[in-house]
Amino acid sequence: MQTKETPSYLRTHRLRGKVMQFALGAEDSDLRKRAATSKSGRAAKTLVKEGVFRITIVALTKGTALQSHEVAGPVSIQSIRGCLRVTTEAGDVDVPAGSLVALDAGVAHSARALDDCATLVTVAIG
Repeated sequence: MQTKETPSYLRTHRLRGKVMQFALGAEDSDLRKRAATSKSGRAAKTLVKEGVFRITIVALTKGTALQSHEVAGPVSIQSIRGCLRVTTEAGDVDVPAGSLVALDAGVAHSARALDDCATLVTVAIG
């Protein structure tokens, strides 16, 4: 009988709990370094995964693009560093640090980092 081993990431990181707190600056610092050395120019870490609810922090280097995609549930994208341009069929929306954009379920969108940036992506897929 083969034993299923828990990935090291899950041994050191909880994805759910009654109360969870994160130091976004520290999370961003780690991801910024990883994105800078990544061929794709991006790095991400899921902070919370509870039922249909997900929160992920994403770091992108300047010029990194995310291809057009859509999410089955509503999504919010909050910039915590730099500026991200989100493009939908309705046009472009720049999301500078300290601002947030919300998209309805199924809205196709792409994104491009106008600066080195970090965003907090929240999704409810139900």
